[in-house]
Amino acid sequence: MQVRKLLQDIAILEVTVLSLEDQVLASQWQLCKERKESLALHPNRLSEKMLRCMMDIYCHLSDTAPFTASSSPTSPFTQAITTPSMSSLSESSFLSFGKSPLVELPNKEDVVGSESLFDPYRTKEKLSWVDIGVYSSALEIRWIAVGKEQLGYAARALREYKLLVEQLAKVDILSMAHEEKLAFWVNIYNALVMHGYLAYGIPNSELKSFFLLQKASYVIGGHTFTALAIEYHLLKHKAPAHRPQIALLLALHKIKLTLEQTSFAVDYPEPLTVFALSCGARSSPLVKVYTPDNVIQQLKSSLHDYIRASVGLGVRGKVLIPKLLYTYAHENMEDSSLLAWIYLHLPSPQVAVIRECLQQRRHRFLSSRNFSILPFDFRFQYLFLRS
Repeated sequence: MQVRKLLQDIAILEVTVLSLEDQVLASQWQLCKERKESLALHPNRLSEKMLRCMMDIYCHLSDTAPFTASSSPTSPFTQAITTPSMSSLSESSFLSFGKSPLVELPNKEDVVGSESLFDPYRTKEKLSWVDIGVYSSALEIRWIAVGKEQLGYAARALREYKLLVEQLAKVDILSMAHEEKLAFWVNIYNALVMHGYLAYGIPNSELKSFFLLQKASYVIGGHTFTALAIEYHLLKHKAPAHRPQIALLLALHKIKLTLEQTSFAVDYPEPLTVFALSCGARSSPLVKVYTPDNVIQQLKSSLHDYIRASVGLGVRGKVLIPKLLYTYAHENMEDSSLLAWIYLHLPSPQVAVIRECLQQRRHRFLSSRNFSILPFDFRFQYLFLRS
């Protein structure tokens, strides 16, 4: 009898413990929900938390192991993203710069490195700088491969992220100052596009990538906004040359905002935001969290950092400038002033190497342009600063 009673007591105790555990989990969930609800009163803090949360999800979903052709996606909302082999950028191609009939590479191993150096904007004809600034510590995500453990974490994290998204509907945008709106919309745009990739999958073409910007949307302040509306109506961007022009014009024509919705926009456009927004493409800038305090200075730093990492020297001696940067610069200066402006953002040893190579080119081709424009690369890639 005593044994039976003891077993009954143990069973009752187990039920009680399970009940208490459920209550604790429910309390934790409620507390988490209440904390997130309070963020609706602080739109900028909400946008910052959303972007950090989404970046954390991507870091957990990314596979840091080398990708192989046998890899395959294991989740319906993600795809494994392949990258072209870098084997074509062999050491011989690097050394061919010195054998080029156009220029002879100065002996500057402390300035120009080999292909083993990390270069997020590497192209076949581009030589890598030894020093690319803050981008040298960036985490590069070029594919997402989800295993059981990663998928479990993502499911939990996305449930919490959903609570944050729900708070967006309650924020008061109209009471925000220009700098607050600027930082808010940049963070929300980047988080929304990243969320869109998880929801709709990673597009396999430039046009489908553009369509994703039209589908991904959040309810913000009681109104629904797509990523496209945020970029071109709320941040007031000009139509960039690297986007599909006809599709973009048609899509923008379809967007009809009410008077109240247009009042959610920044007071005036800030061209520097092109170096803060990432559409998940290889030519996009690094993603980071922006705060309303000194947001213009943060954007200027993003421009500087992008130039440091993306502008390079071609194996034939020309300066290689990404189209995103050239389009921005073309709005503000003549081509004849472009290189002098870029030099202001590069370390003096790099400038010296560029000038020496360009001097060699001038002796051979007097009318040849000293720089080439690299086309926008829409293949999937995200860059985050390592925490």
